[in-house]
Amino acid sequence: MMSWLWLALGAALLPFTLMQTTIPLAAWLAPLLLLRFSRTVRARWAVPALALVGALSTYASLRNGLMQTDQMHLATAAAGAVLTPIPYVIDRLLAGRLTGIARTLVFPMADTALAFVFGTGDFGTTGHVAGTQVGNLPLLQSAAVGGQWIIGLLMAWTAAVVNEVWQRRTTAGAGRTLLIFGAVLGAVLALGGARIALDPPAAPTVRITGLAPNRAASDAFASARQAPGPRSAAQRAELRERYFAPLLDDLVARTHRAAQAGARIVVWAEASAYEFVEDKEAVLERARSVARSEGIYLQIGVVWLLPRQQYPLNEIRAIMFDPSGATVWDYLKTVEVFDDGNLLGSGIVPTVDTPYGRLATVICFDASFPKLVRQAGRADVDILLVPSSDWEPVTDALNQQVVLRAVENGLNLVRTVRNGTSLAVDHQGRILGQDASWFRTDPVTTEHTLTVAVPVRGARTPYALFFGDVLGWLSIAGLLWAATVVILRRRAARTAAPARPADDEPKARTPAPAH
Repeated sequence: MMSWLWLALGAALLPFTLMQTTIPLAAWLAPLLLLRFSRTVRARWAVPALALVGALSTYASLRNGLMQTDQMHLATAAAGAVLTPIPYVIDRLLAGRLTGIARTLVFPMADTALAFVFGTGDFGTTGHVAGTQVGNLPLLQSAAVGGQWIIGLLMAWTAAVVNEVWQRRTTAGAGRTLLIFGAVLGAVLALGGARIALDPPAAPTVRITGLAPNRAASDAFASARQAPGPRSAAQRAELRERYFAPLLDDLVARTHRAAQAGARIVVWAEASAYEFVEDKEAVLERARSVARSEGIYLQIGVVWLLPRQQYPLNEIRAIMFDPSGATVWDYLKTVEVFDDGNLLGSGIVPTVDTPYGRLATVICFDASFPKLVRQAGRADVDILLVPSSDWEPVTDALNQQVVLRAVENGLNLVRTVRNGTSLAVDHQGRILGQDASWFRTDPVTTEHTLTVAVPVRGARTPYALFFGDVLGWLSIAGLLWAATVVILRRRAARTAAPARPADDEPKARTPAPAH
Protein backbone atom coordinates (compact mmCIF):
# COMPACT_ATOMS: atom_id res chain seq x y z
CA MET A 1 0.00 0.00 0.00
CA MET A 2 2.84 2.43 0.78
CA SER A 3 4.24 1.94 -2.71
CA TRP A 4 1.05 3.31 -4.22
CA LEU A 5 1.22 6.25 -1.87
CA TRP A 6 4.69 7.05 -3.24
CA LEU A 7 3.24 6.85 -6.73
CA ALA A 8 0.42 9.22 -5.86
CA LEU A 9 2.77 11.76 -4.29
CA GLY A 10 5.24 11.53 -7.17
CA ALA A 11 2.44 11.89 -9.71
CA ALA A 12 1.13 14.97 -7.90
CA LEU A 13 4.58 16.60 -8.02
CA LEU A 14 5.60 15.62 -11.56
CA PRO A 15 3.53 18.27 -13.43
CA PHE A 16 5.44 20.94 -11.50
CA THR A 17 8.74 19.77 -13.00
CA LEU A 18 7.74 20.46 -16.61
CA MET A 19 7.04 23.43 -18.88
CA GLN A 20 4.71 25.57 -16.73
CA THR A 21 4.46 26.44 -13.02
CA THR A 22 7.70 24.72 -12.06
CA ILE A 23 8.59 24.20 -8.39
CA PRO A 24 12.33 23.57 -7.80
CA LEU A 25 11.89 21.14 -4.88
CA ALA A 26 9.28 19.12 -6.79
CA ALA A 27 11.89 18.35 -9.44
CA TRP A 28 14.04 16.63 -6.80
CA LEU A 29 11.23 14.78 -5.01
CA ALA A 30 9.12 13.49 -7.92
CA PRO A 31 11.71 11.07 -9.39
CA LEU A 32 12.73 9.96 -5.89
CA LEU A 33 9.17 8.88 -5.07
CA LEU A 34 8.47 7.37 -8.49
CA LEU A 35 11.69 5.37 -8.33
CA ARG A 36 10.70 4.00 -4.94
CA PHE A 37 7.39 2.93 -6.40
CA SER A 38 9.05 1.35 -9.44
CA ARG A 39 11.41 -0.71 -7.30
CA THR A 40 8.76 -2.04 -4.93
CA VAL A 41 5.93 -3.02 -7.30
CA ARG A 42 5.87 -5.75 -9.91
CA ALA A 43 6.80 -4.56 -13.38
CA ARG A 44 3.45 -5.54 -14.88
CA TRP A 45 1.84 -2.95 -12.61
CA ALA A 46 4.64 -0.41 -12.34
CA VAL A 47 5.18 0.21 -16.07
CA PRO A 48 1.55 0.97 -17.01
CA ALA A 49 1.14 3.08 -13.87
CA LEU A 50 4.21 5.17 -14.73
CA ALA A 51 2.99 5.49 -18.33
CA LEU A 52 -0.33 6.85 -17.10
CA VAL A 53 1.43 9.28 -14.79
CA GLY A 54 3.63 10.43 -17.66
CA ALA A 55 0.65 11.02 -19.94
CA LEU A 56 -1.36 12.95 -17.35
CA SER A 57 1.62 15.03 -16.23
CA THR A 58 2.55 15.94 -19.79
CA TYR A 59 -1.05 16.78 -20.61
CA ALA A 60 -1.28 19.04 -17.55
CA SER A 61 2.01 20.79 -18.33
CA LEU A 62 0.84 21.71 -21.86
CA ARG A 63 -2.33 23.49 -20.74
CA ASN A 64 -3.51 27.00 -21.66
CA GLY A 65 -3.14 26.46 -25.38
CA LEU A 66 0.59 25.74 -25.38
CA MET A 67 0.00 23.23 -28.19
CA GLN A 68 -1.74 24.58 -31.25
CA THR A 69 -4.38 21.87 -31.58
CA ASP A 70 -6.06 19.28 -29.38
CA GLN A 71 -4.57 16.57 -31.56
CA MET A 72 -1.03 17.85 -30.89
CA HIS A 73 -1.84 18.08 -27.19
CA LEU A 74 -2.96 14.46 -27.08
CA ALA A 75 -0.06 13.27 -29.22
CA THR A 76 2.46 14.92 -26.91
CA ALA A 77 0.74 13.41 -23.88
CA ALA A 78 1.03 10.01 -25.57
CA ALA A 79 4.74 10.66 -26.06
CA GLY A 80 4.96 11.39 -22.33
CA ALA A 81 3.35 8.00 -21.64
CA VAL A 82 6.01 6.27 -23.72
CA LEU A 83 9.05 8.21 -22.51
CA THR A 84 8.36 8.57 -18.78
CA PRO A 85 8.73 4.88 -17.80
CA ILE A 86 11.95 4.32 -19.80
CA PRO A 87 14.54 5.31 -17.12
CA TYR A 88 12.61 3.35 -14.48
CA VAL A 89 12.45 0.24 -16.68
CA ILE A 90 16.19 0.44 -17.38
CA ASP A 91 16.82 0.83 -13.64
CA ARG A 92 14.79 -2.32 -12.93
CA LEU A 93 16.63 -4.29 -15.59
CA LEU A 94 20.18 -3.30 -14.65
CA ALA A 95 20.59 -1.69 -11.22
CA GLY A 96 19.62 -4.72 -9.15
CA ARG A 97 22.30 -6.82 -10.87
CA LEU A 98 25.14 -4.40 -10.13
CA THR A 99 26.93 -3.61 -6.90
CA GLY A 100 28.30 -0.59 -5.07
CA ILE A 101 28.09 2.91 -6.48
CA ALA A 102 27.37 1.51 -9.96
CA ARG A 103 23.89 0.49 -8.76
CA THR A 104 23.01 4.13 -8.17
CA LEU A 105 24.33 5.42 -11.50
CA VAL A 106 22.00 3.44 -13.75
CA PHE A 107 18.93 5.61 -13.19
CA PRO A 108 20.71 8.98 -13.62
CA MET A 109 22.51 7.74 -16.73
CA ALA A 110 19.24 6.48 -18.21
CA ASP A 111 17.46 9.73 -17.40
CA THR A 112 20.28 11.85 -18.82
CA ALA A 113 20.68 9.72 -21.95
CA LEU A 114 16.95 9.94 -22.67
CA ALA A 115 16.90 13.72 -22.22
CA PHE A 116 20.02 14.07 -24.36
CA VAL A 117 18.59 12.06 -27.25
CA PHE A 118 15.22 13.81 -27.01
CA GLY A 119 17.03 17.17 -26.91
CA THR A 120 18.30 16.66 -30.44
CA GLY A 121 14.72 16.65 -31.76
CA ASP A 122 12.41 19.39 -32.96
CA PHE A 123 11.79 20.87 -29.50
CA GLY A 124 15.42 21.01 -28.42
CA THR A 125 15.93 21.00 -24.67
CA THR A 126 12.86 23.11 -23.87
CA GLY A 127 11.38 21.90 -20.59
CA HIS A 128 14.53 20.07 -19.44
CA VAL A 129 14.46 19.55 -15.69
CA ALA A 130 17.63 21.63 -15.19
CA GLY A 131 15.57 24.69 -16.00
CA THR A 132 13.72 24.33 -12.71
CA GLN A 133 16.99 25.08 -10.87
CA VAL A 134 18.00 28.38 -12.51
CA GLY A 135 17.37 30.17 -9.22
CA ASN A 136 19.92 27.97 -7.42
CA LEU A 137 23.03 29.92 -8.39
CA PRO A 138 25.64 27.65 -6.72
CA LEU A 139 24.22 24.57 -8.45
CA LEU A 140 23.76 26.49 -11.71
CA GLN A 141 27.50 27.15 -11.97
CA SER A 142 28.10 23.45 -12.66
CA ALA A 143 26.55 24.04 -16.10
CA ALA A 144 29.72 25.97 -17.00
CA VAL A 145 31.49 22.59 -16.90
CA GLY A 146 28.94 19.90 -17.80
CA GLY A 147 26.10 21.88 -19.29
CA GLN A 148 22.52 21.39 -18.20
CA TRP A 149 23.15 17.63 -18.28
CA ILE A 150 25.20 17.70 -15.08
CA ILE A 151 22.35 19.36 -13.20
CA GLY A 152 19.82 16.80 -14.42
CA LEU A 153 22.21 13.96 -13.66
CA LEU A 154 22.80 15.15 -10.11
CA MET A 155 19.06 15.43 -9.50
CA ALA A 156 18.41 11.91 -10.80
CA TRP A 157 21.42 10.56 -8.88
CA THR A 158 19.93 12.02 -5.71
CA ALA A 159 16.80 9.96 -6.32
CA ALA A 160 18.83 6.79 -6.84
CA VAL A 161 21.08 7.31 -3.78
CA VAL A 162 18.17 8.05 -1.46
CA ASN A 163 16.44 4.90 -2.68
CA GLU A 164 19.63 2.89 -2.17
CA VAL A 165 19.89 4.08 1.44
CA TRP A 166 16.14 3.62 1.91
CA GLN A 167 16.36 0.03 0.67
CA ARG A 168 19.71 -1.01 2.18
CA ARG A 169 20.09 1.36 5.09
CA THR A 170 21.58 -1.27 7.42
CA THR A 171 24.45 -2.24 5.09
CA ALA A 172 27.94 -0.77 4.97
CA GLY A 173 27.67 -0.35 1.18
CA ALA A 174 24.78 2.08 1.54
CA GLY A 175 26.86 4.20 3.90
CA ARG A 176 29.79 4.33 1.48
CA THR A 177 27.47 5.25 -1.39
CA LEU A 178 25.93 8.07 0.63
CA LEU A 179 29.40 9.34 1.55
CA ILE A 180 30.60 9.42 -2.06
CA PHE A 181 27.43 11.09 -3.27
CA GLY A 182 27.50 13.65 -0.48
CA ALA A 183 31.12 14.51 -1.26
CA VAL A 184 30.36 15.04 -4.96
CA LEU A 185 27.22 17.13 -4.45
CA GLY A 186 28.87 19.09 -1.64
CA ALA A 187 31.87 19.87 -3.84
CA VAL A 188 29.62 21.03 -6.70
CA LEU A 189 27.68 23.38 -4.42
CA ALA A 190 30.77 24.62 -2.60
CA LEU A 191 32.68 25.40 -5.80
CA GLY A 192 29.61 27.03 -7.33
CA GLY A 193 29.09 29.15 -4.25
CA ALA A 194 32.75 30.16 -4.27
CA ARG A 195 32.52 31.23 -7.90
CA ILE A 196 29.48 33.38 -7.17
CA ALA A 197 31.06 34.98 -4.10
CA LEU A 198 34.68 35.36 -5.17
CA ASP A 199 34.50 35.91 -8.94
CA PRO A 200 31.48 38.08 -9.75
CA PRO A 201 31.37 39.97 -13.07
CA ALA A 202 33.61 43.03 -12.67
CA ALA A 203 33.74 44.42 -16.23
CA PRO A 204 32.34 47.81 -17.22
CA THR A 205 28.78 47.77 -18.48
CA VAL A 206 26.95 48.96 -21.57
CA ARG A 207 23.38 50.21 -21.61
CA ILE A 208 21.20 47.94 -23.77
CA THR A 209 17.53 48.57 -24.51
CA GLY A 210 15.25 45.85 -25.78
CA LEU A 211 12.05 46.92 -27.51
CA ALA A 212 8.98 44.75 -28.01
CA PRO A 213 6.39 46.15 -30.43
CA ASN A 214 3.32 48.05 -29.35
CA ARG A 215 0.97 45.36 -28.12
CA ALA A 216 -2.23 46.97 -29.34
CA ALA A 217 -0.86 47.36 -32.87
CA SER A 218 0.67 43.88 -32.79
CA ASP A 219 -2.58 42.28 -31.61
CA ALA A 220 -4.56 44.17 -34.24
CA PHE A 221 -2.33 42.83 -36.99
CA ALA A 222 -2.48 39.28 -35.59
CA SER A 223 -6.28 39.32 -35.45
CA ALA A 224 -6.59 40.68 -39.00
CA ARG A 225 -3.85 38.61 -40.57
CA GLN A 226 -5.00 37.01 -43.78
CA ALA A 227 -4.01 33.69 -45.30
CA PRO A 228 -0.47 33.67 -46.72
CA GLY A 229 0.12 34.05 -50.40
CA PRO A 230 0.02 36.68 -53.17
CA ARG A 231 -2.15 39.75 -52.64
CA SER A 232 -3.35 42.48 -54.92
CA ALA A 233 -1.68 45.88 -54.89
CA ALA A 234 -4.71 47.33 -53.11
CA GLN A 235 -4.61 44.64 -50.42
CA ARG A 236 -0.89 45.20 -49.83
CA ALA A 237 -1.38 48.94 -49.58
CA GLU A 238 -4.12 48.49 -46.99
CA LEU A 239 -1.98 46.19 -44.87
CA ARG A 240 0.93 48.61 -45.00
CA GLU A 241 -1.19 51.58 -43.94
CA ARG A 242 -3.32 49.93 -41.26
CA TYR A 243 -0.86 47.51 -39.66
CA PHE A 244 2.72 47.61 -40.87
CA ALA A 245 3.29 51.36 -40.71
CA PRO A 246 2.04 51.84 -37.10
CA LEU A 247 4.30 49.03 -35.86
CA LEU A 248 7.37 50.34 -37.65
CA ASP A 249 6.74 54.01 -36.79
CA ASP A 250 6.40 53.19 -33.10
CA LEU A 251 9.60 51.11 -33.04
CA VAL A 252 11.61 53.80 -34.84
CA ALA A 253 10.39 56.54 -32.50
CA ARG A 254 11.16 54.47 -29.41
CA THR A 255 14.59 53.58 -30.77
CA HIS A 256 15.42 57.27 -31.06
CA ARG A 257 14.25 57.84 -27.47
CA ALA A 258 16.23 54.88 -26.14
CA ALA A 259 19.41 56.12 -27.82
CA GLN A 260 18.89 59.65 -26.52
CA ALA A 261 18.45 58.17 -23.03
CA GLY A 262 21.89 56.56 -23.27
CA ALA A 263 21.40 53.15 -24.88
CA ARG A 264 24.40 52.13 -27.00
CA ILE A 265 22.77 48.92 -28.24
CA VAL A 266 19.08 48.69 -29.13
CA VAL A 267 17.49 45.32 -29.92
CA TRP A 268 14.01 44.77 -31.29
CA ALA A 269 12.15 41.59 -30.40
CA GLU A 270 11.65 38.85 -32.96
CA ALA A 271 8.87 39.67 -35.45
CA SER A 272 8.53 43.21 -34.16
CA ALA A 273 7.87 44.39 -37.71
CA TYR A 274 6.11 42.54 -40.52
CA GLU A 275 6.85 43.74 -44.03
CA PHE A 276 6.42 42.57 -47.60
CA VAL A 277 9.72 41.41 -49.01
CA GLU A 278 9.30 43.93 -51.84
CA ASP A 279 9.60 46.71 -49.21
CA LYS A 280 12.84 45.37 -47.79
CA GLU A 281 15.18 48.09 -49.01
CA ALA A 282 12.98 50.92 -47.74
CA VAL A 283 12.71 49.34 -44.28
CA LEU A 284 16.45 48.63 -44.10
CA GLU A 285 17.31 52.16 -45.14
CA ARG A 286 15.08 53.57 -42.42
CA ALA A 287 16.73 51.40 -39.76
CA ARG A 288 20.18 52.21 -41.14
CA SER A 289 19.42 55.92 -40.87
CA VAL A 290 18.41 55.57 -37.20
CA ALA A 291 21.62 53.70 -36.31
CA ARG A 292 23.74 56.26 -38.14
CA SER A 293 22.02 59.36 -36.77
CA GLU A 294 22.08 58.11 -33.16
CA GLY A 295 25.51 56.43 -33.34
CA ILE A 296 24.24 53.12 -31.94
CA TYR A 297 24.27 49.43 -32.71
CA LEU A 298 20.71 48.65 -33.79
CA GLN A 299 19.37 45.13 -34.33
CA ILE A 300 15.92 44.98 -35.87
CA GLY A 301 13.59 41.98 -35.72
CA VAL A 302 11.65 41.72 -38.95
CA VAL A 303 9.57 39.17 -40.84
CA TRP A 304 9.71 39.41 -44.62
CA LEU A 305 6.43 38.08 -46.01
CA LEU A 306 6.96 36.13 -49.22
CA PRO A 307 4.38 36.05 -52.06
CA ARG A 308 3.86 32.30 -51.74
CA GLN A 309 1.15 29.86 -50.68
CA GLN A 310 3.48 27.06 -49.70
CA TYR A 311 6.67 26.68 -47.65
CA PRO A 312 8.62 28.85 -47.13
CA LEU A 313 6.07 31.53 -46.37
CA ASN A 314 8.36 34.05 -44.71
CA GLU A 315 11.85 34.88 -43.52
CA ILE A 316 12.38 35.63 -39.82
CA ARG A 317 15.50 37.78 -39.53
CA ALA A 318 17.62 39.69 -37.03
CA ILE A 319 19.56 42.41 -38.86
CA MET A 320 22.30 44.38 -37.09
CA PHE A 321 23.55 47.84 -38.10
CA ASP A 322 26.63 49.50 -36.62
CA PRO A 323 26.91 53.24 -35.75
CA SER A 324 27.98 54.02 -39.33
CA GLY A 325 24.84 52.43 -40.69
CA ALA A 326 26.69 49.45 -42.19
CA THR A 327 25.01 46.05 -42.03
CA VAL A 328 26.92 43.88 -39.56
CA TRP A 329 24.86 40.74 -40.03
CA ASP A 330 21.58 39.54 -41.49
CA TYR A 331 20.77 36.42 -39.47
CA LEU A 332 18.05 34.05 -40.62
CA LYS A 333 16.37 31.98 -37.91
CA THR A 334 17.80 28.46 -37.80
CA VAL A 335 14.80 26.43 -36.58
CA GLU A 336 11.08 26.33 -37.28
CA VAL A 337 8.54 26.23 -34.47
CA PHE A 338 5.38 24.30 -35.29
CA ASP A 339 4.00 25.76 -38.54
CA ASP A 340 5.69 29.18 -38.59
CA GLY A 341 6.58 28.40 -42.19
CA ASN A 342 9.90 30.25 -42.08
CA LEU A 343 12.80 29.65 -44.40
CA LEU A 344 15.59 28.05 -42.33
CA GLY A 345 18.98 29.67 -41.95
CA SER A 346 22.45 28.18 -42.16
CA GLY A 347 22.86 27.59 -38.43
CA ILE A 348 26.00 29.73 -38.26
CA VAL A 349 25.98 32.18 -35.33
CA PRO A 350 27.29 35.61 -36.46
CA THR A 351 29.66 37.68 -34.31
CA VAL A 352 31.12 41.19 -34.36
CA ASP A 353 33.74 42.97 -32.26
CA THR A 354 32.57 46.29 -30.81
CA PRO A 355 33.69 48.75 -28.12
CA TYR A 356 31.21 46.91 -25.90
CA GLY A 357 32.67 43.44 -26.31
CA ARG A 358 32.06 40.76 -28.89
CA LEU A 359 28.36 40.47 -29.80
CA ALA A 360 26.41 37.61 -31.34
CA THR A 361 22.78 36.70 -31.96
CA VAL A 362 20.36 33.82 -32.33
CA ILE A 363 16.57 34.03 -32.56
CA CYS A 364 14.16 32.73 -29.90
CA PHE A 365 13.81 28.93 -30.14
CA ASP A 366 17.36 28.67 -31.51
CA ALA A 367 18.47 29.09 -27.89
CA SER A 368 16.89 25.75 -26.96
CA PHE A 369 19.59 23.96 -28.95
CA PRO A 370 22.82 23.88 -26.88
CA LYS A 371 25.03 22.83 -29.79
CA LEU A 372 23.99 25.89 -31.79
CA VAL A 373 24.56 28.38 -28.97
CA ARG A 374 27.87 26.73 -28.09
CA GLN A 375 29.24 28.36 -31.25
CA ALA A 376 29.01 31.69 -29.40
CA GLY A 377 30.84 30.27 -26.37
CA ARG A 378 33.63 28.85 -28.52
CA ALA A 379 33.93 32.21 -30.32
CA ASP A 380 34.53 34.06 -27.01
CA VAL A 381 31.33 36.07 -27.35
CA ASP A 382 30.66 38.48 -24.48
CA ILE A 383 27.02 39.45 -25.10
CA LEU A 384 24.43 37.28 -26.83
CA LEU A 385 21.29 38.97 -28.13
CA VAL A 386 18.23 36.69 -28.33
CA PRO A 387 15.26 38.48 -29.95
CA SER A 388 12.21 36.33 -29.32
CA SER A 389 8.48 35.97 -29.82
CA ASP A 390 6.70 33.75 -27.30
CA TRP A 391 3.22 32.95 -26.15
CA GLU A 392 2.25 33.04 -22.51
CA PRO A 393 2.41 29.32 -21.56
CA VAL A 394 5.96 28.87 -22.86
CA THR A 395 7.73 32.13 -22.01
CA ASP A 396 9.02 30.99 -18.59
CA ALA A 397 10.38 27.70 -19.96
CA LEU A 398 12.22 29.50 -22.76
CA ASN A 399 13.66 32.01 -20.29
CA GLN A 400 14.96 29.10 -18.22
CA GLN A 401 16.72 27.81 -21.31
CA VAL A 402 18.54 31.06 -22.03
CA VAL A 403 19.79 31.26 -18.43
CA LEU A 404 21.30 27.80 -18.88
CA ARG A 405 22.88 28.85 -22.21
CA ALA A 406 24.37 31.95 -20.58
CA VAL A 407 26.08 29.98 -17.80
CA GLU A 408 27.14 27.12 -20.06
CA ASN A 409 28.91 29.45 -22.46
CA GLY A 410 29.97 32.33 -20.20
CA LEU A 411 27.66 34.79 -21.98
CA ASN A 412 25.94 37.91 -20.78
CA LEU A 413 22.57 37.61 -22.45
CA VAL A 414 19.64 39.86 -23.37
CA ARG A 415 16.39 38.22 -24.49
CA THR A 416 13.95 40.79 -25.88
CA VAL A 417 10.50 39.26 -26.18
CA ARG A 418 7.34 40.00 -28.09
CA ASN A 419 4.30 38.34 -26.53
CA GLY A 420 6.24 37.24 -23.45
CA THR A 421 8.66 38.19 -20.66
CA SER A 422 11.93 39.91 -21.62
CA LEU A 423 14.98 38.96 -19.56
CA ALA A 424 18.65 39.85 -19.16
CA VAL A 425 21.20 37.79 -17.20
CA ASP A 426 24.95 37.90 -16.65
CA HIS A 427 27.28 35.00 -17.40
CA GLN A 428 26.74 33.50 -13.94
CA GLY A 429 22.97 33.48 -14.23
CA ARG A 430 22.15 36.56 -12.14
CA ILE A 431 19.08 38.40 -13.37
CA LEU A 432 20.04 41.89 -14.53
CA GLY A 433 16.50 42.93 -15.41
CA GLN A 434 13.19 41.72 -16.77
CA ASP A 435 10.01 43.12 -18.24
CA ALA A 436 6.85 41.08 -17.75
CA SER A 437 4.46 43.82 -18.77
CA TRP A 438 3.09 42.23 -21.93
CA PHE A 439 0.34 40.24 -20.21
CA ARG A 440 -0.11 42.38 -17.11
CA THR A 441 -0.64 45.97 -18.20
CA ASP A 442 -2.75 48.14 -20.47
CA PRO A 443 -1.81 47.15 -24.03
CA VAL A 444 -2.59 50.63 -25.33
CA THR A 445 -0.50 52.81 -23.03
CA THR A 446 2.34 50.50 -21.99
CA GLU A 447 5.64 50.48 -23.87
CA HIS A 448 7.19 47.06 -23.49
CA THR A 449 10.79 48.07 -22.95
CA LEU A 450 13.68 46.48 -21.08
CA THR A 451 16.72 48.65 -20.33
CA VAL A 452 19.69 47.07 -18.55
CA ALA A 453 23.36 47.64 -17.81
CA VAL A 454 25.15 44.58 -19.17
CA PRO A 455 28.80 43.65 -18.51
CA VAL A 456 30.92 43.96 -21.64
CA ARG A 457 33.03 40.91 -20.79
CA GLY A 458 31.88 37.34 -20.50
CA ALA A 459 33.84 34.33 -19.26
CA ARG A 460 35.41 31.35 -20.95
CA THR A 461 33.95 28.08 -19.73
CA PRO A 462 35.10 24.44 -19.85
CA TYR A 463 31.71 23.51 -21.32
CA ALA A 464 32.13 25.82 -24.31
CA LEU A 465 35.82 25.20 -24.91
CA PHE A 466 36.24 21.50 -24.12
CA PHE A 467 33.41 19.35 -22.84
CA GLY A 468 30.24 20.37 -24.63
CA ASP A 469 27.60 17.67 -24.36
CA VAL A 470 30.04 14.92 -23.41
CA LEU A 471 27.91 13.95 -20.37
CA GLY A 472 25.08 12.98 -22.69
CA TRP A 473 27.39 10.69 -24.67
CA LEU A 474 28.99 9.33 -21.47
CA SER A 475 25.54 8.46 -20.13
CA ILE A 476 24.79 6.44 -23.25
CA ALA A 477 28.19 4.74 -23.04
CA GLY A 478 27.69 4.06 -19.33
CA LEU A 479 24.37 2.34 -19.97
CA LEU A 480 25.94 0.16 -22.65
CA TRP A 481 28.74 -0.75 -20.21
CA ALA A 482 26.23 -1.59 -17.46
CA ALA A 483 24.16 -3.72 -19.82
CA THR A 484 27.30 -5.56 -20.97
CA VAL A 485 28.37 -6.26 -17.38
CA VAL A 486 24.94 -7.61 -16.48
CA ILE A 487 24.81 -9.86 -19.55
CA LEU A 488 28.30 -11.26 -18.93
CA ARG A 489 27.56 -11.89 -15.26
CA ARG A 490 24.37 -13.75 -16.10
CA ARG A 491 26.20 -15.89 -18.64
CA ALA A 492 28.95 -16.63 -16.12
CA ALA A 493 26.37 -17.59 -13.52
CA ARG A 494 24.66 -19.99 -15.92
CA THR A 495 28.01 -21.55 -16.86
CA ALA A 496 29.00 -22.03 -13.22
CA ALA A 497 25.71 -23.67 -12.27
CA PRO A 498 25.75 -27.52 -12.16
CA ALA A 499 24.48 -29.04 -15.38
CA ARG A 500 21.04 -30.59 -15.19
CA PRO A 501 20.33 -33.68 -17.30
CA ALA A 502 18.04 -33.15 -20.23
CA ASP A 503 14.66 -34.85 -20.12
CA ASP A 504 15.56 -37.19 -23.01
CA GLU A 505 18.91 -38.32 -21.55
CA PRO A 506 19.06 -41.59 -19.60
CA LYS A 507 19.40 -40.91 -15.92
CA ALA A 508 21.97 -42.79 -13.85
CA ARG A 509 20.49 -45.52 -11.72
CA THR A 510 21.61 -46.54 -8.28
CA PRO A 511 22.60 -50.21 -8.32
CA ALA A 512 20.14 -52.44 -6.53
CA PRO A 513 21.45 -53.89 -3.26
CA ALA A 514 22.60 -57.53 -3.38
CA HIS A 515 20.40 -60.08 -1.73
